[in-house]
Amino acid sequence: MTTKEAVLRMLDGRMEQWVSGEELAAKLSVTRAAVWKQVASLQKDGYTILSEAGKGYRLLPGEVLSGYEIEKRLVTRRIGRPAVYLPEVDSTNRYAKNTPSLPDGAMVVTGRQTAGVGRLSRTFYSPAGGVYLSIVLKPEAAAAAEIGTITLMTAVAVCDTVESLTGVRPQIKWTNDIYLNRRKLCGILTEASVEGETGRIQSIVVGIGINLSERREDFAPEIRDIAGSVRSETGVRVHPADYTARLAETFERYYIEQNFPQNKPAFLQAYRSGLFFLGETVEVRSVRESYFAVAEDIDGDGNLIVRRADGSRAHLNSGEISLKLQR
Repeated sequence: MTTKEAVLRMLDGRMEQWVSGEELAAKLSVTRAAVWKQVASLQKDGYTILSEAGKGYRLLPGEVLSGYEIEKRLVTRRIGRPAVYLPEVDSTNRYAKNTPSLPDGAMVVTGRQTAGVGRLSRTFYSPAGGVYLSIVLKPEAAAAAEIGTITLMTAVAVCDTVESLTGVRPQIKWTNDIYLNRRKLCGILTEASVEGETGRIQSIVVGIGINLSERREDFAPEIRDIAGSVRSETGVRVHPADYTARLAETFERYYIEQNFPQNKPAFLQAYRSGLFFLGETVEVRSVRESYFAVAEDIDGDGNLIVRRADGSRAHLNSGEISLKLQR
């Protein structure tokens, strides 16, 4: 444990109480100047710590996202252990894929991505106020078909998490987006690393980016009508570390405790119940064609069933298709 974390733990253990610099220095076997230096560093990280001569330091409640804040809330056995927090990173998925030493269940978390990536290589807008994380999975054996199914399972886990923290349940846009009031809150990107010679899946990285505390005016004008946050759409402020730890817990329940993919029928039923555009006309886009169709249902593999204008039906695979909703 670093001196900085030790100072934080002591102040956090006596939240809103004064703790003298002399006491902190004595218990940590450092100088008072060293304590002051670590307090200044914590303040720079976003912690509200008051300082007053003759009294010492006093930590006030706040909404700081950090490895410490996440791990002290975790109740999981595997998911989120460890929680690797980065104040800023180009992409949590990219970092996770490029760090093979990360163990099964590790979680990479940031409050700001500079080059977030979405499905079909699109740019994923990652403003301050959100939580962007990637969960590393290293299953002993995984079929390629399961990768897309993990995305559907994750969508249900995100909806469960937001509902448990706000009392409001978001809805799902097939295949990987979470919406509320027709505004996008969250995107999910699942990627796999495959061994070239054998075709065996070595690891799976599940990226989940959510708008948490942004206000409507915080979004760029060009996306203000299509993007939303948990705060703007529910009126509830959620601590980013509370959300992160609760999501890890929910993901672990679906993935480990319910023995994914044996639980596929159950979470697919929940996934279908969350789809908000069934019965509506959508625009189906692929590399080869674009057409309008009515979204009817999903099948047992999570493919979207649509009815074309001529009455014929198609089962759409998310790897090749994107949907545009009619506003």
